[in-house]
Amino acid sequence: MSGMYEVSQIAAASLGADPETTAMIATAFNLLHVLQVYTSSMMAVAVWDWLSCLRLEWDVIWKARWSPIKALYLWTRYYGLLAFSLNLWLFNSNFTTEQCKTLHYLIAATCMWVTLGSEAILAMRTYAFLGRKMWTGILLTAMLVGETAYLLYVSIAGVKQTILPVVDKGPCTATDAPGKHIVSGYWLAPVAFDLFCTFLTLWKVTTLQARGSVLVKVFVSEGLFYFLSVSGVNVLNAIFMFQSNVNIQNINSFLSLILTQVLCCRLVLNLRSQGKAGVSHTSHSGPKVNAPAIGRPSETLDTVNIPLERFNEPWTETKSYEHGGVKVQVEVERDIESGRSSCEPRNS
Repeated sequence: MSGMYEVSQIAAASLGADPETTAMIATAFNLLHVLQVYTSSMMAVAVWDWLSCLRLEWDVIWKARWSPIKALYLWTRYYGLLAFSLNLWLFNSNFTTEQCKTLHYLIAATCMWVTLGSEAILAMRTYAFLGRKMWTGILLTAMLVGETAYLLYVSIAGVKQTILPVVDKGPCTATDAPGKHIVSGYWLAPVAFDLFCTFLTLWKVTTLQARGSVLVKVFVSEGLFYFLSVSGVNVLNAIFMFQSNVNIQNINSFLSLILTQVLCCRLVLNLRSQGKAGVSHTSHSGPKVNAPAIGRPSETLDTVNIPLERFNEPWTETKSYEHGGVKVQVEVERDIESGRSSCEPRNS
């Protein structure tokens, strides 16, 4: 990395342009290299997280029965890796301007489904956490449909191909049209949705009596961490879209996409592992016997201790003892050879 600036300067000077244009081209080359290294590093983070969670994923996802959360997890995790690989290829290969004219639409069009998969998981978790109320499901579904429509609009009509200066071939990237900030909403729309889900979660926590349970703590703590991390990066992305240098307008986009996928998948895995640990602990701690609802005493009675030492006189067949108004009759059967006795108390 330390010598890339000099390499960019030499490559720009070889084009024979005036000093001002040469400096501009060298800066563009340098920033493109930073973008390539940055996106490759983020892809390495996504792959590392997938590999490090693979065993836990096998236990709590692949072995579990099929459910909407399982399907959304697998979609977000594995489709996300495919979409990131495609974008990494676009950012690091050489394409002509004509080729990139079509390919640049794939950047937003493929990544939006990773974002929507993460948002759908968050919506379903919020819906379940709030007690599966109908109004919650309708509201969250409507917001997801609206976000999907906007992201589709940005992917089709909002993005613009980034034209590289002077060179005929280079990476294929996309950004906002000159003077417009439509793509900024691509990052701000998930922030609004995440903020709403976080608000609903915190509101529900204030009404819960079992707010100290492990699952509630995991959901709230990791949900807040997810919201703060992803929202912070998405807001940073939106801010970068407002600055004038087109070469770094979308430099944080890969960070945002991968952070969203990684944290959302971690949220699902941690919640499921806590749930599985709770079930396992319950099943190995011994059977819990509850008194039947009918005939269960309304209050605890004092224990009655009958001193059986009083019935140790030899050859006594029957003795009676009265405690608290309850007459207890004890029959003593002695073993003459060993001197042992077995006592069987009976209430009378």
